[in-house]
Amino acid sequence: MIEWEEKYRIGISIIDEEHKELIRIMNAAIVAKQHNSNIEDISKLLKELTVYALNHFSTEESYMVEFNYPEFQYHKEEHHDFSSKTITYCSRVIEGDYHIASEILEYLKQWLVNHIQITDKKYVECFKKNGLK
Repeated sequence: MIEWEEKYRIGISIIDEEHKELIRIMNAAIVAKQHNSNIEDISKLLKELTVYALNHFSTEESYMVEFNYPEFQYHKEEHHDFSSKTITYCSRVIEGDYHIASEILEYLKQWLVNHIQITDKKYVECFKKNGLK
């Protein structure tokens, strides 16, 4: 489980709220896996997480373009890599590779925490300078 902590807060309310929702969905998937829920429930949560992440990435990227964020391309590539990997993982679960669910959840947890704490924090100054709070 991932508990929301101050270290994940980047100080831009819309982004922090979206990060909290990503963590909420991920925790629901972790709980479902821990309680041996059926694979359809886990798959549904993984799909929900993937769709939500794509929408969140779109939000971040639109601000990056609007504010002419200098590391936009690198950040976008990181989002793309994440999206490609999670879509592939989810497809494997849907196709019956149930054993991979734990690996997926661990990957998602590590990626999200590292992405928020390192990559996302890089754009904070740019976003705040352009009026986001």
